[in-house]
Amino acid sequence: MSDRAEKRRVLTEEDMTFIAEQLRILDAYPGVVPWSRAELWAAVLDAQLSAKTRREREAVAEVRGALRVLDVLERHFLRK
Repeated sequence: MSDRAEKRRVLTEEDMTFIAEQLRILDAYPGVVPWSRAELWAAVLDAQLSAKTRREREAVAEVRGALRVLDVLERHFLRK
């Protein structure tokens, strides 16, 4: 392993749970505690399909944006 890889900061699933808990926008969705990316995305996509008003669709779009940021954190920093 290179020195660069050893210095790379890593997150654990507990860290991801903590970060997701701090995002109040995710409070209504399962998969936050404990961290479950698949469950969270499934709930958000289900909410998108069931959204009837423009306001509901915009709210779900904001949640999708937050999930994209969490996906980047998970992909680059989560220790597997």
